[in-house]
Amino acid sequence: MSNPQFLYRVRVERYPAGAFHQPNPEIDDYWEPTPGWAPAGWRPEGRYVEIMGTSDFVWPVTNKVYHSRSTAKKRAALLESYGATADVERSSRITWPQSDELDAEDAA
Repeated sequence: MSNPQFLYRVRVERYPAGAFHQPNPEIDDYWEPTPGWAPAGWRPEGRYVEIMGTSDFVWPVTNKVYHSRSTAKKRAALLESYGATADVERSSRITWPQSDELDAEDAA
């Protein structure tokens, strides 16, 4: 039997005040980044403009799944360095089919 395996994700609990706004609050509960907002003291560095295609601040993505807790914690720390509050969540244990089960499925 192999070691239990888990996946990890980062969930943002809260973004800093003013970082997002509702373009149509009377219509829906959709929120989007506030144009021109950036964390205090932030400015584009290195090849940021070339890579991101803008000099505006862009929030790091939060829809990735990570194979290690340490990598997920690095993403959470990055988000928190910009003023967000983030948590790392662990999946339930992942169980993989035994190789003989896979062979039976392939033969069918």
